[in-house]
Amino acid sequence: MFHHHHTWSQRVLTADSIYKKVVKALDGEGLKLPTTPRRPDIRLILENKSGADISFMNPGDHAKQQPETIPATGDSRAVMVMLKGDTLEEQYANAQKLDAIFKLSEKGLTKVFAAALGNAPTSDLVAEAYGPAPFSGQASRLVPLDWKKADDGHVVIAPYQSNLCAYGTRQAEQETVFRTEVALFIKGTNTIPECIEGEGMCIAVSQDWKTGKISTRPIVPSVARDFYGAAYDNIPTVLINPLGFVQSIDLHNDKPSVNVEPPKRFRQVLQELR
Repeated sequence: MFHHHHTWSQRVLTADSIYKKVVKALDGEGLKLPTTPRRPDIRLILENKSGADISFMNPGDHAKQQPETIPATGDSRAVMVMLKGDTLEEQYANAQKLDAIFKLSEKGLTKVFAAALGNAPTSDLVAEAYGPAPFSGQASRLVPLDWKKADDGHVVIAPYQSNLCAYGTRQAEQETVFRTEVALFIKGTNTIPECIEGEGMCIAVSQDWKTGKISTRPIVPSVARDFYGAAYDNIPTVLINPLGFVQSIDLHNDKPSVNVEPPKRFRQVLQELR
């Protein structure tokens, strides 16, 4: 178990530092990290045709306790709804349930639906709702999706649309992600060293659309397999030395891995270990 004040036996490597080292090593070879398609989520889009402005609190609370208001006039009269569910099938089914309960295909966004956000019966179905947005512009971005899962299965999602309601997926976004493995070997009394098996940790890289600032987030492989589906096996692999530096980078492009020269301060240590 990791404690906030970790002991000498617990080492923490920062994803930001690893990413910078990977970029620097690849820059020296004239290479870049490839991107990987990430599974999109289901979006539910509803037009406000009620004749009145509709306000509500985002169940996801991304607006910092400020209400979301969808106007009754203008070009942007739609609300964007993100669904709960660990899989695309679950999210799509939740969109269909909401459609049936609140007659969204016929009525679009209503005060009744807005009042129910964050409460029963939407609390188990809706992750967040925000806006305003243009209904036709957002609905036109929903596309048929054939998502290849990591276990060789497929998920086929066809977008649905009425005059006031639409739900489905957008094109899968391309995300910068790589997987780290630690080059740690264990040697028995009279055996050759064996490398510890494991899938390590995935690191996804994002860039703020406004500031351009780079941020990273770790994703455990069991979750990443769901995020990236069949593309998971082609995610670049970065081998990390137990001392904390990048040892090699495999871009999975049918070319040899990029070997990285260890920092000078570690070379003497490595010589001693050998």
